[in-house]
Amino acid sequence: MKLERALSILGLLRLPKTDEELNAVYRELAKKHHPDKGGSEAKFQELAEAVNYLKRAISLVNHRQQTKRRKEDLLAKKRAILREQMLKRRAEEDKIRNQQAQKWIIGVFVVGCILGIWLIAKPKINHWMIEKNRQEAMAEVLRVNTQASYTISWIHDGKRYEEEIKGRFINGMWVVSAAGMPVVPGAKFIVAYNAENPAYFEVLDQFIHTETADLYYALIKANLEEYVDSMDGDTDVNCLYWKLIDEYGVDGIAHLHFRALPMRKNWSHNERTFNALAESPRFQELYRSCGLP
Repeated sequence: MKLERALSILGLLRLPKTDEELNAVYRELAKKHHPDKGGSEAKFQELAEAVNYLKRAISLVNHRQQTKRRKEDLLAKKRAILREQMLKRRAEEDKIRNQQAQKWIIGVFVVGCILGIWLIAKPKINHWMIEKNRQEAMAEVLRVNTQASYTISWIHDGKRYEEEIKGRFINGMWVVSAAGMPVVPGAKFIVAYNAENPAYFEVLDQFIHTETADLYYALIKANLEEYVDSMDGDTDVNCLYWKLIDEYGVDGIAHLHFRALPMRKNWSHNERTFNALAESPRFQELYRSCGLP
């Protein structure tokens, strides 16, 4: 007997899921086809054979399903074990990476602290070494380099010393010294150094030679004339320049030179710092003393 035939005998379209469901159908048909109820013996026998066949089929299907579930359960357990192992391995790897990252962070922090301490201590050490055997000389700017630095030289004991100084590059055209004015070849200013070891030195570019003051005057004369609205060659312009440099030094004329720049281009000398200087009572006093309105 085939499955389709057995199902057809019992009037079923599909195989019942359980024996109980099959038995319920069988009982109804048995009442109808039982010989004692006037049914056919052959039909009743065929009904019994169909029921037995379908029970074996249900048992086989259930067995296969149970086997499949067991396999799925085993596979799920294996996957769970593998997932747990993977998560554990990832956790260990993350732990190792975190430990390595912490070591790098600590290392960078320590190096940063050392560099920070060195950067803070270096000028003090340098100054302390200079003061042990301090000497001063007039240094001259030999050249302005392309990488925001300039080279100075001075003579000590008949020997010429050259040093490269780091400056700031302003507005795409000026290399500026610590005092704030552009560095130009031939400019002269004081350098302090250790007489026994001139490698310890510091630039005192706020103390400039009179020739350098004349050089700076030529550099900012047009700017000063524009500010005071004066004609070229006016002695009042010359007067104000020298009073500014006597009163405020190189820093004061740096305010004047860069007065048109916004702060983002030159944070230390710009239109804001110059306006603060120009509005001060002392500046106004110097301004009027030169006969300017």
